[in-house]
Amino acid sequence: MKINRRHSRELCLQVLYSYVMTLDPIDQIINNIKNANIEMIEEYDEDFLNILVIKTIKNMEMIDDKIKQRAKNWNFDRIALIDKLILRQSIAELLFCEDVPPRVTIAEAIELGKSYSTDDSHIFINGMLDRIYHDFIEEGKLMPEIDFKEKKEENK
Repeated sequence: MKINRRHSRELCLQVLYSYVMTLDPIDQIINNIKNANIEMIEEYDEDFLNILVIKTIKNMEMIDDKIKQRAKNWNFDRIALIDKLILRQSIAELLFCEDVPPRVTIAEAIELGKSYSTDDSHIFINGMLDRIYHDFIEEGKLMPEIDFKEKKEENK
C-alpha cells in the first residue's frame, strides 16, 4: 500500500470546507469524509491529515491575518472560499510540517487549485503562497530551501 499525501491534502480540503459550512465537530466531519471517500482511504496518510486539519483550524486567525496582509488588492471576503481553504491549509503545512519541502507544499496547493477551483485560481494561489513563504523566511519562521542545483554550480 502506497501512502499518498496528495489524498490527505484533498481530504483535508473537504474536511475544512465541511467545517466552515457546518461547524460540526471535527471528529464527526473526518469520519463522514472518510466514509464518503472510501476508495481513497487506504492510500492516505492519516497522521498528516490530522496534523493538517488541526493546525489549520487552531491557527486560522493567524493564517487569515497573513493572507489579509498579502492580499492587498483583494478584499478577503471576496476571495473564493476554496482558494481561501487551500491557502489556509498550505500555510499551516509550511509552518507545521517540517518534513515537507516548501516547494512541494506550494506545488501541491497549485494542483489543488487546478482541480477544485476556478481556471485562474492556481495563479492566485501560487503568487500568494510564494510571497507568504518569503515573508516567513524574512520573519525567521522558515529557513530558505537549499537549491542544490545552485550549490553544484558554485562548487564547480
